[in-house]
Amino acid sequence: MAVLEIKNLVAGYDERVLLRNLSFLVPAPALVAIIGHNGSGKSTLLKTLTGQVPYQGQILVQGSPLVARAGAIARALSYLPQKNNVAFPIKVRELVVMGLFRQKRLLEHYTTSDYTRAEAMLERLHISHLGQRTFTDLSGGEQQLVWLAQLMLQDAPIALLDEPTQQLDVYHKKRVFDLMASWVREEQKTVLCITHDLLNLLPLEGYLLNISQPQPTLEKLSPQTVLAQQRFLEEKAVSTY
Repeated sequence: MAVLEIKNLVAGYDERVLLRNLSFLVPAPALVAIIGHNGSGKSTLLKTLTGQVPYQGQILVQGSPLVARAGAIARALSYLPQKNNVAFPIKVRELVVMGLFRQKRLLEHYTTSDYTRAEAMLERLHISHLGQRTFTDLSGGEQQLVWLAQLMLQDAPIALLDEPTQQLDVYHKKRVFDLMASWVREEQKTVLCITHDLLNLLPLEGYLLNISQPQPTLEKLSPQTVLAQQRFLEEKAVSTY
């Protein structure tokens, strides 16, 4: 049974259709790197999967149609948007434990067990020392690792990440890609990640999906595939499609 199957997906905003007849199948837990020009529909794909954009076609998760209810989507998919701002001071530990909020009833408090799970996740990401820090005082790389800890705590079978390494330095970019690879390898999660950091994909296993191609298909990740698709993006303008 496929982890995720997209059949003849058509999606966009008002009269602007960004995805046309997109079909692909992720047969087993894997990293899927989604690439393409700006405006090609990469973020639209993730927003469609999370119920934010209307669509036509079929979305199957583990063989069953994705139910367009917030709770059902949250059980199947976790999502880290491109911009995820916090405008108020909050401890890292408190922000991470909020990854469990969809498992709580209205006004139900987080328990000691919940905080233990959050702290274990921080330890796994080697950022336990940040637990009592104020999130807004952290560097951009540290903040992104905290968001990833919250995402992992949701424990959905499929994780969606929209440019998680944007504006990070070289060190933190590699850490994030290594982390996503470990989710697949150790946790049997499926990760769909939008990225422009193609060189970080060279040593990884999984699939590549170039949304800018006239007929996008999943390709096995390899140095040859990555470099070929990079050349395609460098040589072709998005307006040609």
